[in-house]
Formats: sequence, structure tokens, C-alpha cells
Amino acid sequence: MPICTLLLTPKRSVLLVFAFFLITYVAQAQLNTNPPNVSWRQINTEKFQIIFPSDFEKEAQRVANTLQYLHAPLSRTLGREPRRLPLILQNRNAIANGFVTLAPRRSEFYTMPTQDYTLLGTNRWLDLLAVHEFRHVVQYDKARQGTSKLAYYLFGDYGLSVANNLALPNWFWEGDAVGTETAFTSSGRGRTPDFDLLYRTNLLSDRNYSYNKQHLGSFKDPVPNHYVLGYHFTTYGRRHYGPEFWGKVVDQASSRFFVPFIFSSAMRYETGYRLPANYRRMQHELDSLWTQQANQIKPTEATTITKRINSTYTHYEFPQELSDGSIVALKSGLGDYPHFVKIAADGQEKKLFTPGPINGNAMLSVAQNKIVWSEYEFDPRWQVRTYSVIKYFDVTTGKQHVLQRKTRLAAPAFSPDASKIAAIETSLQNDYTLVILDANTGQELQRIPAPENSFISMPRWAPDGKSIVLLRTAQGRRSISLLNIETSTFTELLEPTTENIGHPVLAGNYVYFNAPYLGIENVFALDVTTRKQFQVTARPFAGINAVVSHNGKQILFNDFTKTGYDVARMENNPAAWIPLEQVPDIRVKYYQPLVEQEGKPNILTEVPTKVYPVQPYSKFKHSIKPHSWVPGRDVINNTLTATVFSQDLLSTTLTSLGYTYNVNEESSRAFADISYQGFYPIINLTGAVGQRAEVEDDSLSYGWRENSLTAGLQLPLNLTHSRYNETLTLGASASLTSIAGYERPRQALTEQSNGALRSVQYSLAYNRVFTTSKRDLAGRFEQRLAVNYFHTPMGGDYQSSLLAASVRLAFPGLFKHHSFQIGGNYQQQGVENYRFASTLVFPRGYRYRSHQNFSSGFVQYKLPLWYPDLALGPILYFQRLRGNVFFDYGRGWSTKTVYQPNKRYQSVGAELVTDFNIMRLNSILLNVGVRASYLPKEKDYELEFLVLDLGF
Repeated sequence: MPICTLLLTPKRSVLLVFAFFLITYVAQAQLNTNPPNVSWRQINTEKFQIIFPSDFEKEAQRVANTLQYLHAPLSRTLGREPRRLPLILQNRNAIANGFVTLAPRRSEFYTMPTQDYTLLGTNRWLDLLAVHEFRHVVQYDKARQGTSKLAYYLFGDYGLSVANNLALPNWFWEGDAVGTETAFTSSGRGRTPDFDLLYRTNLLSDRNYSYNKQHLGSFKDPVPNHYVLGYHFTTYGRRHYGPEFWGKVVDQASSRFFVPFIFSSAMRYETGYRLPANYRRMQHELDSLWTQQANQIKPTEATTITKRINSTYTHYEFPQELSDGSIVALKSGLGDYPHFVKIAADGQEKKLFTPGPINGNAMLSVAQNKIVWSEYEFDPRWQVRTYSVIKYFDVTTGKQHVLQRKTRLAAPAFSPDASKIAAIETSLQNDYTLVILDANTGQELQRIPAPENSFISMPRWAPDGKSIVLLRTAQGRRSISLLNIETSTFTELLEPTTENIGHPVLAGNYVYFNAPYLGIENVFALDVTTRKQFQVTARPFAGINAVVSHNGKQILFNDFTKTGYDVARMENNPAAWIPLEQVPDIRVKYYQPLVEQEGKPNILTEVPTKVYPVQPYSKFKHSIKPHSWVPGRDVINNTLTATVFSQDLLSTTLTSLGYTYNVNEESSRAFADISYQGFYPIINLTGAVGQRAEVEDDSLSYGWRENSLTAGLQLPLNLTHSRYNETLTLGASASLTSIAGYERPRQALTEQSNGALRSVQYSLAYNRVFTTSKRDLAGRFEQRLAVNYFHTPMGGDYQSSLLAASVRLAFPGLFKHHSFQIGGNYQQQGVENYRFASTLVFPRGYRYRSHQNFSSGFVQYKLPLWYPDLALGPILYFQRLRGNVFFDYGRGWSTKTVYQPNKRYQSVGAELVTDFNIMRLNSILLNVGVRASYLPKEKDYELEFLVLDLGF
């Protein structure tokens, strides 16, 4: 789901120990930043600080009014009005999203709307974000109590993140927010049949999964995401125990987050049943309601075209007919990354092309054997500046074409002769325009602004090429309009409605479109002359995305089944259609008690229009914003650390200050890291001052002062332009380490003591990875290269050098999801009076040995073995068992006696690894395993335990 909350991701402290690890790597983290030429402004209301680019002021005023108005009503049922919140409006990003996060506490809205009508509903995009994301703000402040609040005082935002993750499952956060958008607007996701489609289908197909599987996920079977599970679970709670029920559960869980399974205990205290029992009762209720609904459906007949070779959950979406009568569809699923396939009349399919990241769940358009779609492209450096560009694939020639770069175009559609493309452009100010382009040159031919800047979406050409049918959404209602290209005038075909209609296609005298009138999404038709509506399909789960065949005799559509969307066909026979007034409304209004509890079903119609003062916002004046203070312990080096972390709201400056105490040496050091990421290269500065000591025995110890300073530049580039995720990171840094007061009583004449190490490092990391499906262990093709070079060209008392390079390649294995990989490493150490830390990956089965020169290589084969979906109570849940067989080879040689003598290393072996969740925490998938290695030269065996794929 594009609307999300960055509350507790693996990158943001799942367990407290992970937060401690941030101490080491904070200066190297890459933030989501804007170009430096963006000018920022701010609006300050009583409850919010709205920070926005200067070219987005009109929308910022509306967001400020909306949030200020929503503050009290959306807080009521949780019983907590939150503290003042900073909100950043990001209008350079073409990816529709929004989130609330900690470290630092803020919200961000990515302002370009989605073309996916199943997500947007009939709401305005920023209104939907305001309702959904502000409910998260309320949740956060509600959870900040008891021991969770103590965790915040002790550790800052990182401590609160850990407490929230342990106290409350992620489905609660998102489910409660979806319930809120459903209760306060006329078109929240809880009202749309597409939202509960998979959940409903699973239950009606006797897939009554356990709570662990439903919550933690599966590689084996399709399970709805945590938004869907959460909406139904939180709604079930409010239906049976009242509007304040979840506030009471949060009170107990957050007050004692450290108690294992405290959320389940809190539910038992309020309901008499633990979490799994409540889940089963909800499943029974939903199954009963949906069964009653299904029993009232009289399915229309249809013939399935797709021929499945197995039962793996797979979609064949957006069917379109080619000139020869074959069908194009977008295939994706648990075992398939999105790609276009050609389906023959007998159901046999042929892979055509793999696109890059497609923009939204809109429509495909095919004409003259050409497929057009919109795809995300990325600014090489600035993560929050992305684009939506139009691409098309010529089935006849097998070539892909890109119309323009750096555009904000979505939902493209070919004219019938494929000479033109119509698309929706969203400006940086959220002005909406239909743009017509020359399909061969990309030249803009015509621009037609949306009337009253209503949101226009999903355009599709009429068969005569003179008009375009599209959706218009305004003031919480959606209509179907016909645009006359010559006169640039819009004619309303279907009056505005709160029904979440989508995917309009004009053929003959009818517009075919998806609609939820039945309570299950199906295809309906609108007679353009009489304006009467008819039900075309009545499929048990869903029948959508209709297109009419070239001869006009058949309708192609998507028919949902327990194994995903199939392509089906039926006769195009208007005489068999059912008039809308005769269609029974059999909707399961599971959300209705929420609407009644809140009492404001159309709250967005009452938002004020106050004009707030606008002030400049300076990045530099607000560059320091401490958010967390974290103690930690390095068990390996036996050190204690205390660190204060800071990150500004615009994510340009990352700072940490800390203190380290070495227990063994009884010495201490202070350090400071700063990373400024507002320029094209990232500027990193790291400094440390303090004492070092060495203890040889009870009678001999000595200490010295050791200070260090490192300054560096880093250039991370995202080069992704298609189906390969491609990144390049370049780095260079210079370091000075000074040692003084070193007076070892038994010092050798050749031993270096006081002095300075002046070193320079250069680094390069390149990764190119083919897009993957959920089940893939690696990309079908991968190329990874890393090069590091350290030396001491600036003189000083210590001299050394280190050159290290590694390469890894991956190829498809013998079967699906298998991966064949080869790689090599080379390292050359200097022979002077200092050694840089090795970056070498040593052959498996051996401990690291220092050689002046070392080269190595490996061959390995990875494969999935089993998807058990096996739970050991609430403690462990095993999702996958995977294996790996390998052969490693290494050769070390030296010319100096200070290094190991020349030696060859060989190992052959196997690894067995399981991916699992612990304590019902689904924020991160852990893995442990075992590695058995045979060392032919030593004729010995080594057995190692693997944790996170690392051997011990």
C-alpha cells in the first residue's frame, strides 16, 4: 500500500540492540534529500508546523487548514490529542506516499496523486493523507505512556520506537488508520471491495490461516498485508467492544511493553480472550458475513483463457488484444516479478518484456501491437526527486522506446492508430492536465487543463480517435467524462457519485467500467445515449478491467480466483445484462459501526479556508535536532558507548556525539560525526580524542593519547532506469591519527611509538541487480563490484597501503528461484610499519590469515528447499528453509616474513539456513543456519553456526 508509516522498519531499530549498532554507522547513512536549489517556506499553526517548497504554497495552506480542523475529531476515540507536529510536503517525488516516523518525529507527504483508484477512492490525495497519517500521529502520542514513555526519556526516539514495536503489532497502526479514513470520509479503503478481495477469497476458499501466518506472512501462500488484516481486526474490536476499546488496549500494552506478548494479555483483560482467540472469532464472523453475501450472487458464465501450470499465486492483469487475436497481460505474483506476457488462444504464454517499476495500478493500453505504460525513474543523487516517464514496447520489433525523460506523466493510452499517446500530467503545484504526445517523437501536440483543476485519471481513447473517456474526481465524488479533442470540452456521461468506479473503456455505444455496486467489484456498462447503467459481469470474487475484442463480439476481463487474477472472456451481449436498478446491494458494511461511532462521515466538506502567514524556513538554522540518546556495548571489543543522535527535519544533516569507555584498557574517548548531505557529494567529518592504554601484566601497563580526524566525500548514485536496480557509490577520505605520550618501558628499537598516521582512502561500489520476486534468493542476473584503496601519500611516521577488490556475479539456476553465483577477491597489503584493516572475505571453513597478497574465488549454488509456515507457539515461526553448496579457493603469498608464508586454501561444503520470525515480530525476517565445510588440503572438517548469514 502506498500510504504507509515508517514506524519500525529494519533500518530503524527493531530491537534495542539494533539501535545501538547505529552508533558505528550513523555518519555513513544516506538520507532522502532534496536538491539544494529548493527554496523552503513554513506555515505555523497552533498544532502543526508545515514545511513546504515555495512553489507549493496554495496546497500547503489547504493542508494546514485540513490538519488543524481534523486534530480534535481524529483524536477523540483514542483519548489523546497529540503534541505539535512538523510536516514536510515533498512535491518533487512522483511516487505517491506518506508516512509518520520518529528519529526525528515528523510526517512527510509525497504530494503527487496516484492513478490507482482502488487506493485513492473518491478522496483528494492530500485529504486522504491528512486523515490517514494524522491518525498515526495520534497513535504515537497515545503509545507514549508508562514504561514506553520512560524508554523515550532514557533513549529518545529510538527507545520509543523499540517500545512501540514490542508493545503493538504493525497491523494495529495501519488497520486503525484505514478504519479512520473509512469512518471520516465517504470513500476510505474499508468501503472498497478490492481492499478485502484476497482476505475474502481466502476465507471463502477454505484458506482459514492461523494468526501467525496471517500476521507474519508466507512464501508459500498469498496472505493479505497488514493494512487489510489490521483494518478488519481493529474494526472487529470496535464493533464488539466499543469505540474506546483499542485505546484501552494501548494503555495497557504501552505501559508495560517489556512484558512478552503484552498486547495479547491486554486484549484478554478487555475481552476475556487472548489475541489468537479474538482472531479466530473475527475469522468466523467475516466468513459468515461473506458467505451470506456470496450465496446471493448468480455468477455470469465466462471462459478462462490462462492456463496455469501450478497453483502458485499469480496475476495476469489488464488483458489487451493484439492484432493477431492473442492477448497481452501483466504477469506477477509470489514467484514472478512483473513482466508482460503474450497469451495465445489455447492459453499458452510467451514472455515478452520485463519493465522497470511501473507507476501505480492503473491501466495498460495496446494499439497496433504496441504496449504503453508509465514507469518510475530516479534522480541519480536526490532520492525524493523522482519522475514518471512514458515507455512503450513494440511486440513486432521486440524493442522498448522512451518518449521523454524527467516527466511527471502517468496513465498513458495509445490512440487507435498508435500515432498519439494521451497521458495525465501533474505539475509541481498539483495542477492536472491531459497531454497528447506524438507517439514517435514524444513531441507535445496538445494540452487540455482539467476543469476547475479536478483530478483527472485513467484516460482511454474512443475507437474513432476523436475523443477520450476518463474519470474526473472532485469534492469527494467521481464522474465519467468524455473529452472532445478538437474543442477541448468535457461532457459528463455519468453524474458524480461517491461510488469508487474505475477503468473506463469506450466501445460502441457503451462505456465499460469497474464498479462496487454489487458489493463485489465487477464490470458495469453505461449506455452513452440513454445514460442507463447495466451489470455486465457477476463473478464470485471480482470481475474487472474489461476490454472489448476487435470484432466487438467478446469481452476480455480479469476474473479473480484463489490463485490470482486470470484472463477470461464472455460474450458481449447487452441483452443479457442486468439494469442497475435491478442489481441487489449485498455489500457487507463492516465499517458501519465506525461511521456511527465517529459521527462525522463527511468531515472533509467542512474544512475552513483560513489564510495563514508564510515565513521562510532555513535549513542551516535548523540543521541540529537531537532525537535520541543511546547507550551501547560492544561485546567483542568490551567497550561501553553513549551517543546522542541528531537529524534535521529536511534530512540534510546527520550528527552524532558520543563517549566510549574501554573496559579492558580503562581508557575513554570522545567522538563526533557529522554528515552533510545537502550538496551533490556528501561531506563526512569524524573526529575522536582520548586515551588509549595497554596492560601486559599486573606489573606493567602504559597509556598514551590518541586523536583522530577524518574528512571525506561520498557520491551515492541511483542509476536505475529499467528492470535493473543499479547503484554506484564513489568515496574518498583523508584521515589523520596522532599518537603522543607513548612510552613503553620494554620498547624494541624498531617499534614505532609516538607519531602520526596520515592516510587516504578511495572506494567504489557498483551494484546491478535484476528485479526480483518475493521467492527469489537473488536477482536472475547480478553484477556487484567493490574496490577499496588505502595508502599514506602525505608522509607521517606510519607508512602502509592496502588494495582490495571483489566481484560477484549471479545467474539463473536450473529451476525457478535458484541462483548460480561466482565471484573473486584480491587483496594486496603494504609491507611497511602499519597494517590497514582487511576487507577480505576469506574462504569458508578457515579463519583469517594475513598475507601480503591474497586472491580467492568461489562458486556456489543457492536454492529454496521448503516453505513450512510452521509455528512453535508464539515464539518462533519458520517461513523458509534454503540451501547452498559451495566451493572456495584462495591463495596467499608474501615476500616479507612479517606475513604468513605462502599457502593455498580450499574448501567445499554446504549451508542450511532457515528464515524465521521471533516473538511474532514481523518487522524483520531473521535467519540462522549451519555450515559444514571440508578442507581437502588439511583433510579436516569445520562446522559453523550461521547468524544473519555470518559464520561463527
